[in-house]
Amino acid sequence: MKDMGLHEGCIEQIVRLYRDRLYTTEGSVPVDGENRIRLDDWEMRDDVQKAVAQRMKIVTPENVFTETDVAGFKHDFLEAHGFDVEGIDYNADVEI
Repeated sequence: MKDMGLHEGCIEQIVRLYRDRLYTTEGSVPVDGENRIRLDDWEMRDDVQKAVAQRMKIVTPENVFTETDVAGFKHDFLEAHGFDVEGIDYNADVEI
């Protein structure tokens, strides 16, 4: 999805939820066949699913770090929990 320009982090997805789903100016709130508000529409696009399926065919334990974005996933996870934030010296002494 990053390669396709479709990647969104948690905050961007929340913004899209409010902007395009809950407070849309298009009239009614868009829902699926079971009346659910869905935010996985970008992930579920046919072109995205096809690209994922192709990538999964070539990913091995040896190339997982070069064929996927493990580093980006790890950064996003850590940053969401207050770690791996740019400009923070995690080795600095702090007064407790």
